[in-house]
Amino acid sequence: MWPKGLSQYLNGIKTEMRPQQSSAKKRRSFKLYTINQSALYKITSPKKLSNALNRSELEIDVLLGSDENYREFTLLEELNPFSHKRKKARLVQTPNKDLRSVHERILKLLQRIEYPEYAHAGVKKRSYRSNAQAHQKSKEVATFDLSNYYGSVKAHHVYDFYLKQLQCVRDVSGILTRLSTHRNCIPTGSPLSPLLALHSSRTMFDSLDCLAKRYGLVFTCYVDDLTFSGDAIPPSLEREVVSIVRRNGHSINKKKTRIFRAHQAKHVTGTVIINGNITVPHARLVTVRRLEDAINGKMDSFGFSETKLMEKLAGVLNEASYLDSKFRSKALAARSNLSSPSPSPSPSPSPAPQVADASI
Repeated sequence: MWPKGLSQYLNGIKTEMRPQQSSAKKRRSFKLYTINQSALYKITSPKKLSNALNRSELEIDVLLGSDENYREFTLLEELNPFSHKRKKARLVQTPNKDLRSVHERILKLLQRIEYPEYAHAGVKKRSYRSNAQAHQKSKEVATFDLSNYYGSVKAHHVYDFYLKQLQCVRDVSGILTRLSTHRNCIPTGSPLSPLLALHSSRTMFDSLDCLAKRYGLVFTCYVDDLTFSGDAIPPSLEREVVSIVRRNGHSINKKKTRIFRAHQAKHVTGTVIINGNITVPHARLVTVRRLEDAINGKMDSFGFSETKLMEKLAGVLNEASYLDSKFRSKALAARSNLSSPSPSPSPSPSPAPQVADASI
């Protein structure tokens, strides 16, 4: 047996020397199960439910009887001075500490359930990048946006998921629904919401997937973003998507519907696909340049401190490097500049600290 310190060193620093063991551990930690193997499957009593949630029945009863489980606030409409993008005002409902821990427990159990191939949000090892990768080699792409997605996933949809898919008894399904919904719908600020909304809307998403397969298309969903792609987008696709979505109690934001033809750059959920390559949208590159100009005193900082501007720059570049490796060196440089202490003030004028070169 190795000494504890040496073991920690080898495990923490030298993991690259044991790739097979590391990969095996990673695979085990993300093992998925069919729904009938879930700890939430066919729960027959409130007591068994409390055991599955690692809570006492009394703790569950207290949460069910409380009217202070959520903090509600409105995020005001905001214009980003660097990206020039405007965020609409929206109501946020965040569960308090006790309820949030229950949501996190339910989420952990749901994440163990096998998910459909089209799902890319709220599930392990999937992201908006993997969502774009599914359409990377397609000639044409169509994107749709669900309006008020969480607000349209009603308590009865959630109840049906617990009752019909997880096959819990009625009173248990009712308890789970009350624990995971707020004001008759899925809350906007819970970590559970993306995956619960997916499962509770499976009828709609499965129908959209069947529609895609009928036309020989690829379908994916990333929260409220729906994407179809293939050799050619049929003229009837939009009408049929709208029909399926309406039939399931949702609606499409027509202003955001886009059809990208073979010769066009294709914008897919925070990415852009150009000639079969996923890269960073131009608007984000403009944001980088404006942040660099603000740091270097070439444009208004809009009241942000130099440190805050550098934090914003590092964040944008880090996200860019996640999509496209050619931005990795710039992201590293931005993080390095952020961690370096600012020079001491000098009586003589000196240039502002330079960050990574503005050309990308």
